[in-house]
Amino acid sequence: MRRALVMVMALALATALGLAACGKTEQNTSPDPSPQIVDNSVMAYLSMARARHHEANVQESQGDIAGALGALAQLAQAPTPHPGTTIPEVDEVLADTYARMAELELTRDGLDAAARDVNDGLLHAKDATFFRGHLLEVQGIIEEARGNRAADAGRPDEATQARKHAVELLREAIAIQEKVVQQKTEGDR
Repeated sequence: MRRALVMVMALALATALGLAACGKTEQNTSPDPSPQIVDNSVMAYLSMARARHHEANVQESQGDIAGALGALAQLAQAPTPHPGTTIPEVDEVLADTYARMAELELTRDGLDAAARDVNDGLLHAKDATFFRGHLLEVQGIIEEARGNRAADAGRPDEATQARKHAVELLREAIAIQEKVVQQKTEGDR
């Protein structure tokens, strides 16, 4: 999973570098048509993000989940380039960072903290993208864990409700990822 994250971040950095080298900017297709800026500050932010994720990898590999979360929290709280401007690469990094934080919280049974991280991540992934789908998948896993916790505590109705919600979220995640795959498949024709 971490290898995939590093590949996604490397791809985002390579894309940013390629656009910057070409001197191109793109127009945002969202209702707020802010110009998308890929410049040295965006590239520096993406590089910093990659370094923070590597730092989290080291901490996690040593069993220091709190340290890994700390590294990622520093990224999540860091100033972003061009405040007020939508920069997809930055939003993607933040969405992915919050998803990873939620997954780490789950390893220490921090369901409420994990749910907050997913909600924060969804603020950066509003459209049907891999990142939104992944956040919804993690949210489904959180609800599955809530269901298991409720079942273990002898609350079968609560367990059933949480598990039902988990399935709904997982199906929503699947639908988004299928849409992303379909768009790519149609674009390749």
